[in-house]
Amino acid sequence: MSHNDSHPSSLPLRMAPFSAVLVGGGVVLGVVGIALAFLLAPTSQRALAALHFNWMFWSSVAIGMVVFSVALHLTHARWAWSIKRFSLAGSAFLPVSFVIFPIMLFMGRNVFFHHWLPHGGHDPRQSDPVLHAKAAWLSFPGMMVRDMVALVVLYGLALLFTYHQLRPDMHGRGWGRPTDDAVAVAEDAYRRNLKIGVFTALAFAFGWGLIAIDIGMTTLPHFFSTMFPVTFFISAFHSAIAMTIVMVVLHRKSLGLESYITEKQFHDIGKLLFAFAVFWMYINWSQYVVIWYGLLPTEQEYFVRKFNQPFGPYVMATVMLIFVVPFFGLLPRAVKKASPILAGFAVLVLLGHWMERFLLATPNYWEESWGHIGIGLPEILMALGFLGLFVACYRFFLSRYPVLPSPVSLNAIPSGLVTFPAPTRVRPAEA
Repeated sequence: MSHNDSHPSSLPLRMAPFSAVLVGGGVVLGVVGIALAFLLAPTSQRALAALHFNWMFWSSVAIGMVVFSVALHLTHARWAWSIKRFSLAGSAFLPVSFVIFPIMLFMGRNVFFHHWLPHGGHDPRQSDPVLHAKAAWLSFPGMMVRDMVALVVLYGLALLFTYHQLRPDMHGRGWGRPTDDAVAVAEDAYRRNLKIGVFTALAFAFGWGLIAIDIGMTTLPHFFSTMFPVTFFISAFHSAIAMTIVMVVLHRKSLGLESYITEKQFHDIGKLLFAFAVFWMYINWSQYVVIWYGLLPTEQEYFVRKFNQPFGPYVMATVMLIFVVPFFGLLPRAVKKASPILAGFAVLVLLGHWMERFLLATPNYWEESWGHIGIGLPEILMALGFLGLFVACYRFFLSRYPVLPSPVSLNAIPSGLVTFPAPTRVRPAEA
């Protein structure tokens, strides 16, 4: 990264103006989009499948953005000081994600988990030896409890991290005691988040990995891969970088941030977008190649369902959008510095990860009776609904809290420079 260790000594208060069109319109779009997806879907099962993978995508983006901010904090990334809040704003969607999750899981349990969930007086876990061995884990009440606990811990830590990131800049405006020293508050918040950030990162790895196993891998209960949770949260982190780029480019000019978000920031975050595209391909190849060499039927089924028709073209498009196009397109330095072009690549990456979430579990339980097989109007309407809710939450955050940190907050970041004492000349001993 092209680090710049200097920070401005004075900064304007930048907050997005509250927009009833964006916030209220986003909520309306969210409600209408989700409702239309259920009304226009050929079957309720297909609408629930669309709800399933869209929840996975948009929730992954939101929590991934907070974890990206955590990573910048733990690494003392001074280069990203002016874009850090754009990533942190993803936390505003977490309460919506938390509310939708149990509703989605309860309504769609007979769709997502029909391979092992008891139905019609028959329990597949008793007649299938593989499912019988996993019976203790394949329990819907147990799944609901452990996943809700995982979300409470993960989202709680993410929101606590967000609180301490904003606390120094909200000091005196209802946060904290007015008599507290602002410098001490900023230093205390920074130190606290060094600890909270570590636990948040660990909760993301283990908690989001647990979510991946329960609502992704168990939709095909014979399939097992230790790399599956890793691919799930790496995709979340990569899509979070892409969404951060898009939001920075969309708000940079309207908020007058051209002097604070320059080519240097775009170049550095563009390198991260490129690097994690390569890492995403490496992780997914690592999962695939072991299963391919192992020739295990229970593991190969996961890929057979996706690589064959009608889902095969979606797999090719996903690889092109997430890896191939960004790999060759982001190689030139000038491309990463050109914010509109970089945002275009970020949109392609987001589209690729949205399709990846569709492929993650939907082919495992898709039925031909649901109508057109693939991505159609119900899936797009559901995506627009979630997009509306995400934009409403995101814009509310930017209108409520400062987009740029205060100089007091910036001064709490360690310099990162190493100083050495001046060398002293020692005279040789006289003969």
